[in-house]
Amino acid sequence: MKVILSQTVPGLGEKGAIRDVADGYARNYLIPKGLALAATNENIKLEQDRATAMARREARAREELSKRAAVLEGKTVVIRARVGPENRLYGSVTPSDVAEALHAQLGVSIDRRHIELAEPVHRVGTYAATANLGRGVEVKFNIEVMPEVPGASGKPGRAGKTAGKASTGIDTAGASDRREDTVEGEGEGQNQSEGKAE
Repeated sequence: MKVILSQTVPGLGEKGAIRDVADGYARNYLIPKGLALAATNENIKLEQDRATAMARREARAREELSKRAAVLEGKTVVIRARVGPENRLYGSVTPSDVAEALHAQLGVSIDRRHIELAEPVHRVGTYAATANLGRGVEVKFNIEVMPEVPGASGKPGRAGKTAGKASTGIDTAGASDRREDTVEGEGEGQNQSEGKAE
């Protein structure tokens, strides 16, 4: 007797497969258990329609995942963390931290359990990461770990170039402000002296 498997049956076939089995096996076990249907023309047509609809849904789902992957592919998200001497973090960056950064900066929501870091993140620097979006769609991106407060790190470490630039910018701006204050103060002092001289 020919049957269409309604579910995957180990040793017999995958869901949707048509198999020729003994009448007793079909009538006494497969059909009553809901594991198979008799392979009539009507049931075969229904199964074909079901398979077509499922393939369309799968294609749409993969297309949506591909769009999400395109948003993330090759991008870099920035994570700010507390940094101690030698650019070492107080703690480490976790997949949860990365998931939050992805949502905040790129608007992409990914379960932390589907994010994999290429290596443990304990220092300032740039690291590779991979996100599994499901249905075999994976995307690679980068995370850049920077000091929580620019310029608060110790000596530049493995990837401290970016942090170093940030620190330099802050220092320069501060020095410039101090110079302007000094110049203005000197001007006021001169004006007062001139007033006394008059």
